[in-house]
Amino acid sequence: MIKTTLNKLFDKKDLTFWEAEEVANLLMNGQVNGSQTASLLTALRIKGETSHEIAGFANAMRNNGVKILHNSKNLIDVCGTGGDNSGSFNISTAAAFVVAGAGVNVAKHGNRSITSISGSSDVLNELGVNIELTPEQSKKALEEIGITFLFAPIYHPAMKNVAPIRLELGFKTIFNVLGPLTNPASTTKQMIGTFNYDIAFKMAEAAKILKMERVAFVCTNNQYDEITLTDSSQIVEVNGDKAITVREINAETFNFPKIVLDDIKGGTPLENGKIILDIFNNQSSVSQFNVVIANAALALYTTGKYSTISEAQQAAEDSIKSGKALEKLNTLIDFGNNND
Repeated sequence: MIKTTLNKLFDKKDLTFWEAEEVANLLMNGQVNGSQTASLLTALRIKGETSHEIAGFANAMRNNGVKILHNSKNLIDVCGTGGDNSGSFNISTAAAFVVAGAGVNVAKHGNRSITSISGSSDVLNELGVNIELTPEQSKKALEEIGITFLFAPIYHPAMKNVAPIRLELGFKTIFNVLGPLTNPASTTKQMIGTFNYDIAFKMAEAAKILKMERVAFVCTNNQYDEITLTDSSQIVEVNGDKAITVREINAETFNFPKIVLDDIKGGTPLENGKIILDIFNNQSSVSQFNVVIANAALALYTTGKYSTISEAQQAAEDSIKSGKALEKLNTLIDFGNNND
């Protein structure tokens, strides 16, 4: 099957959803050798991955992964594809606690960084969060605290067959966009940052194929995978059976001043952790505070709990200023320390 698939891709022909799912299953079950895996990922990249191929791979990843069975309602994930080279601090990670502080359950799915200094798990680990909770512990945290972190290697063990080859290849592959679409808690609502507009549309189409309920795909200036307030951001929205829509938002949407990228630059996990704590303690720069509010506001709006982004923005600001976002972080830290 793998040789037939490779020849099809070499001829620049697209795979169907089912063909993509089947070959992804072979990859994850170790039935494809290293050379074939590298050839497959390279051929897909050169041809350009389609929404059906992304959805097929994502479905295989979901089916091969460990799932969390929970009773949480109105659950969301706030994450990004990464790889945008913005050098910003961990904005979506901070936004996740703001969303939780506003009363919406969050299952934050993440990994260590491959393309930047500090991934979500890196900064959370630095802050004292136990990133390696078992699925049972993560379920308990989600239901008791309203937020949990799902460390990707625990939930996607089959990825061990592909990870070394991805590192050796050194370029973006289809797997760069699969993480946000394969949350172990089966979130149907998400805010997902993407590294360009084209992939935002493809992922949106894939989300519809996967029957996700409500998702906002975010890209700023065709390169940054979050709302940065430096330029206009394109928001590609999936809302059930409705047609995919696109909206543009910028700093003015939130009545914030436009900023420059240096205003939200990050660094090591230690440095980024300090920025997050400063934000939650109302001691950060205005730009750092505002960029987290903007991203949290869109996430809250995407849950459907608020009818306007303005209402969601107010809830996000209240979450930080009331200390609830910090409380969620501290409670998750304590939970991890007491559940070793």
